[in-house]
Amino acid sequence: MQRYKIADIVFTAKYTYPYIKKICANYEYDGDEPSKTIIEVTKEDIEMEKSHFSVLDFPDAYYESLALYRKFLAYMMTNDAIILHSSALAIDGEAFLFTAPSGTGKSTHAKLYRQVFGDRVTMINDDKPIIRLVGEDFYVYGTPWNGKHNLDTNTRVKIKAICNLKQAKENSIKQISKAQMLMVLINQTLRPKEESEVDKLFTILDKLLNKVGLYELYCNISEEAVKLSYKTMSGESKDED
Repeated sequence: MQRYKIADIVFTAKYTYPYIKKICANYEYDGDEPSKTIIEVTKEDIEMEKSHFSVLDFPDAYYESLALYRKFLAYMMTNDAIILHSSALAIDGEAFLFTAPSGTGKSTHAKLYRQVFGDRVTMINDDKPIIRLVGEDFYVYGTPWNGKHNLDTNTRVKIKAICNLKQAKENSIKQISKAQMLMVLINQTLRPKEESEVDKLFTILDKLLNKVGLYELYCNISEEAVKLSYKTMSGESKDED
């Protein structure tokens, strides 16, 4: 068994393969805070994950890591937290999340942020960050499930804005309604099956939508798109008015 601390939650994990220890190395915890729960991944859990990927053939160790991820997120729902398929980065202490279907260009847009702003940018997570309500504010956290580029930081940053990314020939950005962003987020988060958990998800999303900036960026994946999105979402454009 090994203890980890992810999204400020300490838990004990019981698993078989060393792959989990490898990917979760930056989240190991040996402090005095007690574990809030024990998450055990069984052979049945691994087989269940395999059934979700019947066309693909990955090692059992990989499926075990997915099972841990799924079980941990189910527990985190009780702690006002959800996962969001997105690239999350922080610049000057404010977090911006870019979400879209796979292949749209989230990771490339985040990479361009690092090119434009350099050391001002911290990559929080490039695939599956956790969003959690803490007190009155929402924070984004790094997780070990960080995408094909393995980009994450074990940190938390207050969320400034969430942006839905769309490819286009010309760059433009606009604020969108809570209803519009709700449909985006539902499609980019892990949706529970139990009715009570669905209600919890919508409660968290409703609070989130009322707390952070909501934008839609049409872009050609360029440095100009990065400058436009940051200028608008950070509020710099308002400061110039």
